[in-house]
Amino acid sequence: MGTARSEDGRVSVELSRQRRGVRLLIFYALGAGLLWAIVTHSLVAALVDIDPQEALAISPDDTGALLALSERALEREREHAKNAERARSKSGARTVSSLDQELRRQHEDDLRRWATAVLAQEPGNARALAILGDVARRSGADGIATALFEASARRALQDPTILAWRIENALHQKDWPRAVRSVDDMMRSYWQSIEALSPLLSQLLENPEAAPAVVDVLAEAPSWRRHFTTRLLNATSDARVPLDLFLALKTTPNPPTDEELRSYLRFLMDRRFFDLAYYVWLQFLPPGELAHAGLLYNGGFERRPTGMPFDWVMADERSGRASFERRADRAPERALVVRFGRGPAELEYISQTLRLPPGRYRIEGNATGNLEGSRGLRWRTQCLGAQKVAIGESEMIVGRISSWTSFSFDVTVPAADCAAQSLRLVLDARTPSERLVAGSMSFDDLSVDRAP
Repeated sequence: MGTARSEDGRVSVELSRQRRGVRLLIFYALGAGLLWAIVTHSLVAALVDIDPQEALAISPDDTGALLALSERALEREREHAKNAERARSKSGARTVSSLDQELRRQHEDDLRRWATAVLAQEPGNARALAILGDVARRSGADGIATALFEASARRALQDPTILAWRIENALHQKDWPRAVRSVDDMMRSYWQSIEALSPLLSQLLENPEAAPAVVDVLAEAPSWRRHFTTRLLNATSDARVPLDLFLALKTTPNPPTDEELRSYLRFLMDRRFFDLAYYVWLQFLPPGELAHAGLLYNGGFERRPTGMPFDWVMADERSGRASFERRADRAPERALVVRFGRGPAELEYISQTLRLPPGRYRIEGNATGNLEGSRGLRWRTQCLGAQKVAIGESEMIVGRISSWTSFSFDVTVPAADCAAQSLRLVLDARTPSERLVAGSMSFDDLSVDRAP
């Protein structure tokens, strides 16, 4: 009996050991499977951005890898299209080669296959629907494309393909407000699109029917407005289009900024559209300042300079510094003060563009200060025509001028090539050693009048 019980005990112990072994084997198998799942999932996720093709080799149905592969293919297509267009423009060819057509068909087949595989995993994936819609649009299946785009739009309105389709669709239907709103959505969501879409908005501004829709959106001061107004200057064929836009924005809560106006005025001045530039400047003067816009603006230096061409423009300041400061003898009136520190002084300090008709003029002003050096300051006037001819300058202002002292000089504006002029305060130095000056000089009550 004892022997039988002993035998039974050994069998029981052996069975228990075997069960533990099976449980450990199952545990290890499950652990290994879980570890493999974690490793492969993390690896696939990491490879999606690095090499989506390699990610698909590990997980053939991974939707992230399929979409990443699609995006890379679309980017390659855009780059290929740019290069092909540049090559055609150089060669003058107008047709698309059979090789390009074959590559395009292969590209569309790949996109269709990848997007379909994504939808098999995620039937409502908005990006895959948009890609399929774009492929259908290219092949001429407009009805299918519209249905796919609308299905994608219900899930993701900010998808770039959907936004591009909305812009194209609205333009086709001449629904200008919807087209401009779609452009606004695209530019707000994808800053890279600003450069590509700015010419389109510029063309819409030239269209009297579409322009009000553009103005309405720009009046909201979207984040891309400054970038667009800069590009508008070179995108439009009519230099007055920006003026029409700025005049329309003038009465809105977000009128043109000084920076926008300065850019426009510089654009006009560079092209020597002096009459238009002066008209623009007058249009945006504050109401109370229009009466002061004579032959010279702000000759008393009372108002802070805006940097506009027909106002005072402060030059680059380094060793010398120009500023509008209160007069000690006639507070709260101001004067122009130029101070010189150590080292070589700059050659130019302040300037203003003038619009003097042909004839003789006298420029007068007052000065005081103490300027030590072998050379001094001059007020100099020159034409802004092709030759930039000097037409008048003051005597050199240097040394000690203990009280306010008047100065004057004559200017003769010729009838040809002098539609605008510049009045500048310069240091009349001819050599590096003559730029070593010290002290300060103040100016006030500058005026321009017809000579008797």
